[in-house]
Parts: sequence; structure tokens; C-alpha cells
Amino acid sequence: MIVKKRTFPRDIEQLQAIERRLHESHPQRLQVKEHLKTRLSGHKGELALNFPLSYLPSHYRIFHHLRLYDGTHYFQVDCLILTDQWILIIEAKNIGGELFYNQRFNFLSRTWDEGPQTFSDPVLQVRRHRRQLQQWLHIKSFPDIPIYCLVANSHPGTSINTDDPSLDIVIRTEALPEKVEEIDHNHIGERLSQTLTELISKEILESDSPITYDYMKELSINDSNIKKGVFCTGCQRLAMFWDYGQWKCNKCSHKDKVAHHPALKDYCLLNGPKITSKDLRGFLLIDSIHNSQRILKMMHLKHEGNNKGRVYFLRC
Repeated sequence: MIVKKRTFPRDIEQLQAIERRLHESHPQRLQVKEHLKTRLSGHKGELALNFPLSYLPSHYRIFHHLRLYDGTHYFQVDCLILTDQWILIIEAKNIGGELFYNQRFNFLSRTWDEGPQTFSDPVLQVRRHRRQLQQWLHIKSFPDIPIYCLVANSHPGTSINTDDPSLDIVIRTEALPEKVEEIDHNHIGERLSQTLTELISKEILESDSPITYDYMKELSINDSNIKKGVFCTGCQRLAMFWDYGQWKCNKCSHKDKVAHHPALKDYCLLNGPKITSKDLRGFLLIDSIHNSQRILKMMHLKHEGNNKGRVYFLRC
């Protein structure tokens, strides 16, 4: 059963908002696009786990996208499977081309249309995560539980080779059910009690600490570099204007009463959930205080403070 579902990554949403609104001439625009491309590819690799995981026994507890603390460092696990005998952590990849896992010097090389490339070693990474998870179990006072690890690559245009014939933890994603069955078949050890298994499951959920990204700060992007206004929900162009209780587009004549919702989600992703009436006017390009107050009232947002000092909290 899925204990922690996979949600669309918040950092990807933030990068998409930046790409959507960053001025074309900004020097960081190419870096934003490349970073977004990499993150979307990684997310695609994680999504590819869904189908093979559906073949696993229903009593297996599945956790997607965890971030735990081992007492010294945080570590992220794409997928964790908890059973009453063992734990499996899966590092999901979506890398195409001819891959070579060099285990002598711990790197991954790829021959691809864009030329040869070198990546950090996913095998080294997932084994490090295994040690960190063992440490996490220790500091939580749980007994030693056997932990297995896999690197699952979902890209269809991939061939895999290595200099280590004994390397058996790198698989194609579609082979996951059979590999899990093999692990379970070969495993020898005592079973955990249902109470202890449930306790570990609960502690994993409570210990999960999602990271908060701030790409605006990381990429040195200022508010002045961001396009303001409401994208047309019809033709996707900037910018619609507010007229008699609805948004209208000069380009395609499309009308929408709630076109400000995605715009304010962008604001939240870029600046955080707090917004004032003045901030709203500046971002949506509205001149009238009355209209901005009307929009805020329509959204039924939580708020604090009074008059000009009132702050609203966006839901995003």
C-alpha cells in the first residue's frame, strides 16, 4: 500500500513559474531552462516507478520522495519500501544512451547524441543513503533491519554496462517487481511484529522533512526581472485586464472571472504566501484599490492585521 503518495514537486512548480515570467533577456534564463529540464526528467523517472510498484504485494508499505535526517546530514530517497522483514530504497533515474557504471572510480559515463557526458555515480549515492538510513534507524532506537538498495533506470533508449560483473543493483525500471521478488525470496531473517512495523512506518512519515526551495535567491533573480500581469487563460498571452468583475483579453477577447488564480499561484511560488492589497495590485497590474479588495474578498483568504497593514495568505 502507498503510505506516502508522490505529489508534483514544489521546486519544479517554482522553476516553471520563473520560466513563465522571467524576461527573455535575463542572463539566467538558459540556466533556468536547463535546470527545469533536468528536474522534469528526474520526475519522469520517479513517475515510471508507479506501474511496476503496482505489482507488489498490498502489505508492502511504499513511501515516495522522503527527506530524512541521519543526525548529521539530510538525505533524500526517491522511493522506500518497508516490509516486515526488510527495507528497500530505490534511486529512480531517467537517463538515456549507452551507460557505463565505472565502479573503480565511481562515476557514470554516457554516450549520447549530444556527445559523451559524465555523471556522479548513482550506485555510490544509493549505498550512501542506505548507510544513512541505517543510522536513522539507530538514532530512532529501532532494531537493525536489513536494507537493500536499487538504481532503477526508466529511459527506453538505454543500454547498461559496467566494469564490475558483480554489480546487481542497477536495473531497468520495468524489472522492479521481479527484482523485489528475488530479494524477498533470498532474504533470510526474522519477521518484525506488526506493531513495530507500524511504528517504523509512522516514524518515517513524521520524520519526513521536505526541503524549501528559493530559486529566486539562488539564481539572483529580482522582482524587477519578473513579468507582471495575468496570463490569458485562452491564448496564454500577457496581459488580461480587469473590467466589471472579470478579466478580458485584448488579443483574443477571451473572458474569465478567475484568471487571477494561476497568476497569484505564481506570486506565491516566487514570493511566498503573504500578500498585501498593494502587492496584489502591483503583480496583477490593477490600478484600483477597490478592485484589488474585491478580488481578495472573493478569494476568502485568511488574513491578519487591519487597514493598510492587513496581510493575506495565499493558498498555493
